[in-house]
Amino acid sequence: MTLLTPISFPKFMVGWLPAVALSTAVDQPQQLSEMFLVPVFGWPVPVVTCALGALGVIMARPFARRTEASLGLPLYLLVSAIMLILVQLWIVESRPGWLFAFVVAIGLGFSGYSMLELFGDQLKGLVRSGFDQAKSAIGKDRKDGL
Repeated sequence: MTLLTPISFPKFMVGWLPAVALSTAVDQPQQLSEMFLVPVFGWPVPVVTCALGALGVIMARPFARRTEASLGLPLYLLVSAIMLILVQLWIVESRPGWLFAFVVAIGLGFSGYSMLELFGDQLKGLVRSGFDQAKSAIGKDRKDGL
């Protein structure tokens, strides 16, 4: 006696189609971070995630690099404010989960000044290469015109 016997395709579909239809009709569970949305100026803001992001930046700032401490308190606070704004905008825009937002905020609070330095260096390089290309194009046109 065999316990498993092959079934025909129509019998299989009679059991399978209702299961597929039911599974597609059920709503997916919401992320925990999506449950606490508060409208601010018409935008849904995940308040718990934003609070965790702010805490991550603020708690990581005392561990920032020593060179950043040499800037003085006003610039240290300015860098902290920039990091807070960046984290909050990222959270509102991309809606990460609580843990991911907290971990990224800690990393940004810890090394935010390094990121700003890197961004500034890359921007300087981009502007410098643009000016160099413009100078070479102008010099080339002058040589060709003479």
